[in-house]
Amino acid sequence: MTQKVDISLRVPGTMPIPELMPLIQDIEAAGFYGAGILDSQLLCRDVFVTMGAAAAQTSQLTLFPAVTNPFSRHSSVLASAMQTVEELAPGRIKCIIGTGYTSASTIGRKPGTLAQMRNTIRTMKALLSGQSVDFQGTPGRLGFAAGRDLPVLMAASGPKAIELAGEVADGVLLLVGFTPEIIQAVTECLDRGAKRSGRRAEDLEVIWAVRTATASTTAEARRQARPTAVHWGVLGWSNHWLQTAGPTLPAFDISSAVWDIYPDLSHAQDWDAAIEATAFVPDETIATLCDALGLIGTPDYCAERIIAMTNAGVNKLYIMPLQTFVGPQQEIAAFRNTVFPRLQAAGYQ
Repeated sequence: MTQKVDISLRVPGTMPIPELMPLIQDIEAAGFYGAGILDSQLLCRDVFVTMGAAAAQTSQLTLFPAVTNPFSRHSSVLASAMQTVEELAPGRIKCIIGTGYTSASTIGRKPGTLAQMRNTIRTMKALLSGQSVDFQGTPGRLGFAAGRDLPVLMAASGPKAIELAGEVADGVLLLVGFTPEIIQAVTECLDRGAKRSGRRAEDLEVIWAVRTATASTTAEARRQARPTAVHWGVLGWSNHWLQTAGPTLPAFDISSAVWDIYPDLSHAQDWDAAIEATAFVPDETIATLCDALGLIGTPDYCAERIIAMTNAGVNKLYIMPLQTFVGPQQEIAAFRNTVFPRLQAAGYQ
């Protein structure tokens, strides 16, 4: 029996838009379901300009900001931008909104709060459906709301955020790690939030974000993944679910070189310097983190891992290549030439 798995790819808009458009067309031609465009105002080109250009240059690819936030644009501006882009690609646009990690850190402010997330999602959904919203005593509505379904999903990693996504959003983008144990625990958390709105996790669009590195050997893929693995597992960024996966990490004295990486270890402009800054973490710890984090290995290994994870209920993936300032050409080739053919041979489409 044919099974379905939708795989989207992260696209950092750190190169000029004329160079991005052929890349996005290559993503569509390779067989990806969608493309998520990074939204970080000092690192990338404007996400909605990029999405508009991509909508005009593709015919089937689903497009979404990955992810926008509740503070760099007013909720009415977000709704207007999303509806405008959707006019170029009806039925192919969705919004994913998170707390705005690098959007906040690069301008010296804190990420958005869960209260902001709740308010922004509810406001956007109301405006996009054509309803009137009260803006501090002034009623306002989106005059050109199309009435078509334009999903608003929430990016989440911690338990409270995941429960909120289950309660108020149309779905969730989960960056939590990628093991059967993590998937079970996170799904239970999502279900608790969904029940507060009379729903179930099964009623939501659930996308699993997985950090990805493909190479000719597993050792090289793990070496490339060092900055991301250390940022996630050792520095404690979004590693709440790591203990669910089983490994207990030793304590480390964090190298001062880590804090000198701009804008941070996981989004480093100088990836070689970021790899070097993580030398204080032994290879065996990196291997443990990579196995829990995502798809880190050869293309064949990544295909096998995806097939195995569908048995745990995963049918939507958001592939996040490691680097922000290097395009995902390596992953496009790996999935086009190896991963997708392996999935198709195993009965997936």
